[in-house]
Amino acid sequence: MQATIQPVSTWPQAATVLTIDNVSLIPGASALYWWRLRTSSGAEMSSGTISLTGAAYSAWGLSDEYLFTYAAQQLGLTITAIVPDPPVASPI
Repeated sequence: MQATIQPVSTWPQAATVLTIDNVSLIPGASALYWWRLRTSSGAEMSSGTISLTGAAYSAWGLSDEYLFTYAAQQLGLTITAIVPDPPVASPI
């Protein structure tokens, strides 16, 4: 899953994709996850971590879309679409 975003100026190209990975969870208390800003071709332009605690953690409910929305709010980004991962073909 990834989110397309309004272009953000990064050097040397604009980032247009927000990805999330490596969610670390302390059940009932907090979560920490990596965000990455990427170009449309997948090149990483910027990254960091976000911590969910308190009310933000309580509102999460384990929704991946919430993680994207929360990250966008924290980073001042505007999401234009949340794109699910393509289905994986089952082996024959």
